[in-house]
Amino acid sequence: MSRRIIMAVALSLVLVAPRSFAAQETGKVGVVDSGKIFQQLPEAKQAETSLQAAAGPLQKEIAMKNQELQRAIAEYQKQAPKLTPAARNAKEKELNVKSQSVQKFQQEQSAVFEKKRQDIIGPVQQKLTAAIKSIAQKEGFTLILDKNAAAYFAPEYDITFKVMNELNIK
Repeated sequence: MSRRIIMAVALSLVLVAPRSFAAQETGKVGVVDSGKIFQQLPEAKQAETSLQAAAGPLQKEIAMKNQELQRAIAEYQKQAPKLTPAARNAKEKELNVKSQSVQKFQQEQSAVFEKKRQDIIGPVQQKLTAAIKSIAQKEGFTLILDKNAAAYFAPEYDITFKVMNELNIK
């Protein structure tokens, strides 16, 4: 008796399950060229200008430290044949310390610059994401992909211009 019930339940699942899966809606997918929009945002242009202004002095300082290191290395190479082995070892250690110091400075400044970049670019990216989300919700999209992540998409799925209108970009 229980065997018949199990078979009946299994048979009903086999017959009903495909229909229930077919009845599910797959969702609406859109594609957006966020890079194109980002480049046209006035805030992004201002952010880029601010970043370039911040990067200039930093790059000059790093270049200056690298030049000093290269001069010290060149000077050592000229003097090396005249130095005693102990003096040579001491000078090489000094140059290694200086080289490590320059590398550490570059890494620290890179981290500081990346933080500054996030502080400046972050709000612009949030504004863009909010506009994409707004269009997605208004039009019932369940998934929005960036154009660069899609190998192919039909043009009717592109919502780039809708997002640009949302952000008042002409």
